[in-house]
Amino acid sequence: MFISLENIKSEKLIDVRSEEEHKVMPLCQYNVPVISKKEHNILKKNIYFAIPIILCGLIKNRSVIEKHLITISDNKTKKVVIGCSQGRLRSPIVCIYARVLGIKSYVLKNGIKQYYVHRERGIKSWFKL
Repeated sequence: MFISLENIKSEKLIDVRSEEEHKVMPLCQYNVPVISKKEHNILKKNIYFAIPIILCGLIKNRSVIEKHLITISDNKTKKVVIGCSQGRLRSPIVCIYARVLGIKSYVLKNGIKQYYVHRERGIKSWFKL
């Protein structure tokens, strides 16, 4: 279920963090937020409510998320890799949802932040970005 950035070949990379988070660390080709910046701020202050907040965001935005996942996966024919900050909650939840939809999907191992640090240091050529 997990894949490292170095092992991504033809899969499409989707960031499920908020638009604001994606703009700060734009590692992925696509941004399909599962929760808003406001909801993310609530989540950070109340980490014990993280799973319900993310599930509510997924349920509330499911039609938009589904539409984007199907479009990005070229009508379920391409594999996708889903990433979030650390790869612990948002991306696994959306990955499971993508699999329920019939899309072959993976979670970016350890999230986006770790790879973005390398990119900031000028090592992006290692990952062909």
